[in-house]
Amino acid sequence: MIAPVCALLLALATGLPQRAPSSEAEPAYRVSVRIVGPVALVEVEREVSIGAERAPSHDTAVDLDLPEGAVLVDWEARSAGRMVKLAATALATARAEYARVLSSHQLAPVSASPDEAARIRVHLAPLTAPGRVMLRYRYTAPAACADGRFVVRLPASLEENPTAAQVTVRFDDLPAQARLFEASVAGAPVRIRSNGRAFAVHMTAPLRAAWEVSYTLREQAAAWPGQLLAARARRRAMDKLRAAEVLAVGLCRPQGPPSRVGSPPALPAAHHRGRAWEPFQGSHISEQPPGEVMLLIDRSRSVATGGMSGQRALARALLEALPPTQRFNLMLFARTAAQVFPIARVATGEALDALAAAADPNLLENGTDLVAALRRASDWAKSDGLSRGSRLLVIITDGALPESQTAELLAGALAPVAPGAGLRVLVLLMRPAADDPVPADVVERLDKLVGRFGGVVRVLTAEDPRGVARSALAALAQGGDLLNLRTQGRRELAADVAPGAGLVKGLTLPLGQGSRVQVAAEYAGTTVRASASAASVPIDWLQPLVDAQPAKAWAGSLPGVAVYAEAVVPRPQTSADGVVRGQMDPLVLRNALALAFLPRARACYVSRRVANSADLALRGRLRLELHLERGELEDAIISRSSLDRPEIERCVREAAFQVEYPRPMFRDAPTVAAVNLVFRPRTPEENPRDASMFDRQIDLILGPVSFDPQKLLDSEGSESGAAEKARGD
Repeated sequence: MIAPVCALLLALATGLPQRAPSSEAEPAYRVSVRIVGPVALVEVEREVSIGAERAPSHDTAVDLDLPEGAVLVDWEARSAGRMVKLAATALATARAEYARVLSSHQLAPVSASPDEAARIRVHLAPLTAPGRVMLRYRYTAPAACADGRFVVRLPASLEENPTAAQVTVRFDDLPAQARLFEASVAGAPVRIRSNGRAFAVHMTAPLRAAWEVSYTLREQAAAWPGQLLAARARRRAMDKLRAAEVLAVGLCRPQGPPSRVGSPPALPAAHHRGRAWEPFQGSHISEQPPGEVMLLIDRSRSVATGGMSGQRALARALLEALPPTQRFNLMLFARTAAQVFPIARVATGEALDALAAAADPNLLENGTDLVAALRRASDWAKSDGLSRGSRLLVIITDGALPESQTAELLAGALAPVAPGAGLRVLVLLMRPAADDPVPADVVERLDKLVGRFGGVVRVLTAEDPRGVARSALAALAQGGDLLNLRTQGRRELAADVAPGAGLVKGLTLPLGQGSRVQVAAEYAGTTVRASASAASVPIDWLQPLVDAQPAKAWAGSLPGVAVYAEAVVPRPQTSADGVVRGQMDPLVLRNALALAFLPRARACYVSRRVANSADLALRGRLRLELHLERGELEDAIISRSSLDRPEIERCVREAAFQVEYPRPMFRDAPTVAAVNLVFRPRTPEENPRDASMFDRQIDLILGPVSFDPQKLLDSEGSESGAAEKARGD
């Protein structure tokens, strides 16, 4: 029974038509990756089919993705044995020329929009018969940092039916002194020779998934917290004075303190008492939590009520993340700084409730004088009540610092505290999620302040105060951020690099700096230095990393095809809430000044000391400039005054700080409101005195009840002479 069935199946199988093998070869797709210090030099060759069996009516578009931060070096196209190098050109010029070519051949561009992940779109117009075009492009990709390792992430293909790429990865361009500790390609470990070099890796890339190359070096020095690599290229010039070199410096920090030479990055130890302070055995970092914490909380009007509530929650979460016996004190600052508790208190529930009550969102003030608050904090840091190495200064603010509070003034406020006194500084810049970002210059100023003592600077939102508190304290226990990085003794690389983070930066330096790259930074309150030999790279690979305006379009043509590539411009993100950002009706500010400020300014004039007839008949003009930012009065400057009475001018200036000003929505740009005030006696000299026992102001108040308050103010200003004119520009 079995034999007839098998015979029948065999007959059916042999009778079915067999699929003929395809005469068309698989499109070529090759990727070559060379790891050179902190960058990867990537060369891609891929074939693209253009046209169709019948006469095409559209061009062909190919979307390409690049690694984060990658910069294209050059393009080539080959077809029918001919090769053309695409020339970098202006975007408008390339589009116009390509449109002319399409029109001359009765072709239309592809109407589909680029893929959301696309960084480059390549257009290919078949001018004769259908065929294939070999695209060859090269780019430089800076390495990222993950888990203490340098990582180069290669993106997935964006094609609907992708072709597998044949990949070759080489590590043989590392400097002579750089020895690999470990490396992997697409998750597979790489064999490393005894001399610290890796074998070339050949593999087939995944079809639809991204993959990565990661590598770790042996540590340069135990004091330097991380991996340091560099690559350089000489830029020649006819004039020796213009010759320079392009330098790429890469830094990658592990999670944890510096490890010994030849060992992998250290991993964090267990939490201290179940809290976020993580000690590290055998390191020079303090293993104990701070003996006392001083919180400086910003209560200026720029913080706003919602921001103040977030700051208060963050301060409480920070203390709760420390051991239960933690001692702390609190200082609220705006124009002045006020210490809440006479002496430090243990972070009990009652003390934390007292902190929340003191940081009342309804008690905000104008002005942000962080310098004055730091001066008071320096007195606390210098006191002898605690042992050395056990103090933590925490600054919680929205970062709306006036430009007058420079990095030098901020550092000078803590100058009485010696760098070796054990003070650590933690700066938390908090704003609501929909608010404008903290200005970069403010972060830079605070980085320089923190670098002197060692600590952490974080810019965050108020979404997860407990998580933020734990991560900030964990970073602080790991030695804090690597702050104020500079190379060759003068060129700044970055403001800070947090534990677990890294950077790759390109810069141009004059020749003659030596064969090794020197990098210095502040870490844990001390200055640390490291050096690395720079691998030599062709200038065309590194030059795009430092170009201020990289090319946006490339174009070229062959006898049978026209090629045009352009960088994809991200679609603009429109506001979902429909709010017009950064605008404020001038009438709103004018009303605020008329209703709140003018009565105070009038009181300064009316309450003047009258000793003679000149004081009684005092007249004059005053121009006050109000510097507003984020709804907060940063400064009030008297630009002109004819009163010649310093006490009145001082009173008017102080009165300006007592007013709550409107704030433009989602706007940090400073605004200057000019207020012109005219002061004169209550009764003009040319008018006869009122014979009645009540003046005109009382008559107006006792008059009809249905009056317009604005008209009353206008009448009061013109008749009584307290303030004749107020105008906000």
